[in-house]
Amino acid sequence: MKTQQSLLKILIVDDGMEDRQIYKRHLTKSFNSNSTIFECETGQEGIRLCNEENPDCILLDYSLPDMDGLEFLTLLRERGYPGAVIMLTGQGSEEVAVEAMKGGALDYLIKNELSTQTLHTTILEAVNHNEMDEAKKWKTQALIDPLTQVLNRNAYDLSIEQVIHEYRRYKDPTVLVIADIDDFKMYNDNFGHKTGDQVLRSVAISIKNSIRSSDLVFRYGGEEFAIILKKVSIDQAKKVCEKIRSEVENRFFPDRVRKLDVTISLGATAIEEDDTEEMLFKRADQALYTAKSNGRNRMEVVMA
Repeated sequence: MKTQQSLLKILIVDDGMEDRQIYKRHLTKSFNSNSTIFECETGQEGIRLCNEENPDCILLDYSLPDMDGLEFLTLLRERGYPGAVIMLTGQGSEEVAVEAMKGGALDYLIKNELSTQTLHTTILEAVNHNEMDEAKKWKTQALIDPLTQVLNRNAYDLSIEQVIHEYRRYKDPTVLVIADIDDFKMYNDNFGHKTGDQVLRSVAISIKNSIRSSDLVFRYGGEEFAIILKKVSIDQAKKVCEKIRSEVENRFFPDRVRKLDVTISLGATAIEEDDTEEMLFKRADQALYTAKSNGRNRMEVVMA
């Protein structure tokens, strides 16, 4: 992981001399002597420097004299550039940001909102997140729970920090749900561990069938699952939780000639501005405890 003490190579691609000077002042103040800064005015020069210097991070102006930022990102992809790209734009439009992220940028910044701290934090997080993504290329299987085929606890730990950062950056409502299979020990004790495994797999399928592809589900541990619902209000999350609860309740789990009734309890909370990972999980877990205490097979919400 990169730190403020690590030597960073940063490439600025922007045709505005004044803008480049501003970025360099911020970078010098932020990283002191712990960075090497390259700069250029055009996309073609940027590609050349990228090939020669292999920077850790590129600060890319959206509007260049010879191409736009999206074209630049395409050229980077074709050359297999492994570093992080942060798009800089004077147009604070959501459309530009969405297209930049689709094109391969890890983040974007609006020029007139820049500060030393913002630039510093965004660069470090983009570089570290990019390194994590590179590691995922060969660690993918280590992030999947082999029994249920959903993401595992390691994947949750890696994801939740980024999700909180995205909330602080974009302010899109996001909800964490903790779900627990009711009386799970009974299935192992009464019917054996193979049946218990079947229950776990079936519950995982029910959850996946009830959420969108943009949402995330993790086997957090044992019979407990964590679910991250993105861009939903707490009221919308309640409907999703009810869908999950109903799907699990109505899905029978055959054990040869027997049919087992399985239910699930869920606790939900919305991410707030000052949340840490621990604070967020504690509230969702408290909501789950309340659901269990109130009779199981239900969902509860705890807000900050």
